[in-house]
Amino acid sequence: VVTQNLLRSAFFFAGLFTLLSWELAAPHHSPTVPRLRRWAANLGLAAINGGVVAGLCAACYAIAVAGALPWRAGPLELLGPPLWVRLPVEIALLDLVVYGLHRAYHRAPWLWRFHQVHHSDLDLDVTSASRFHLGEVLVSAGGKFTAVMLLGISPLGLVAFETVMLLAAQFQHANVRVRPAVERLLWWTFVPPAMHRVHHHPARADTDSNFGTLLVCWDRLFGTLRRAERDTAAFGLPEIDRARALRFGGLLVMPFRRADPPGPSATAR
Repeated sequence: VVTQNLLRSAFFFAGLFTLLSWELAAPHHSPTVPRLRRWAANLGLAAINGGVVAGLCAACYAIAVAGALPWRAGPLELLGPPLWVRLPVEIALLDLVVYGLHRAYHRAPWLWRFHQVHHSDLDLDVTSASRFHLGEVLVSAGGKFTAVMLLGISPLGLVAFETVMLLAAQFQHANVRVRPAVERLLWWTFVPPAMHRVHHHPARADTDSNFGTLLVCWDRLFGTLRRAERDTAAFGLPEIDRARALRFGGLLVMPFRRADPPGPSATAR
């Protein structure tokens, strides 16, 4: 467990500092609000969530050691495909699960109350990938844990997915310019920053699209892929007070304040 948490932390900081350097060298857009205030709030949430995730990993390990975790209950364990087949399949299936969870956060008003913390960010950069309320982190952990048991995802597959997803989330939120040829390829394979910037635009039709984290194919398959039709350097939610969106304490209590409008999908569909 200690090794796993250290590995996750190492990848987190490696991705953070690499993409921050890229953002400073070749940004897609100029910051719209002071960086330090946003970074303090976003990374403050990352610190809380990281501690909780580390605890969850330790708990899962203890359950597995006790033999109470039915890793062998799912079809992937029963079929026993070779590792070179199983690992990419497990990553793709968990990515589909996260895609479904993401859509649920936009459809259910009570889930949106937590997810709006992420969408209230007034700018978009690599730190935005850490801007999630603890309530959302716990719900997502429960959803993924259920999928792991039902599908028979291996411990290695889960660790590999969590690592890949972490880096993919950092990349898709990064304020970086990508070469046009590379970006065209990414629109058919792995989620590029340009695709996710559309998702963070405050216009409802844009926010309610491009739910993928790793693979683009899920948005293509389920008809939620959307290209930019307007200025994609505009971010945030018009119903959230700008000052509250920059305060760490404001983010912690945001889901519990007076009812904000429901998520885009809850009323658009």
